[in-house]
Amino acid sequence: MNIENLEQLEHRINQLLERHERIKKEKELVEKKLQQKESEWHHLKGQIRQYERERNEIREKVGKILGHFDHLDLS
Repeated sequence: MNIENLEQLEHRINQLLERHERIKKEKELVEKKLQQKESEWHHLKGQIRQYERERNEIREKVGKILGHFDHLDLS
């Protein structure tokens, strides 16, 4: 192997190392965004459960109120 080939090999290795570092940083960023989205998802899922409980409570209360009207003689 001559010097030029070694220099080309060294240059190629350096390029691969730089690319590896860049991809590693991109992966870390994507993983961080994924964690944020998962956290948001869990929060929203909790909100949905809360809204469903509130909706059921409201339905029960409205049902009771309507039941009172059924017992009234409004004729």
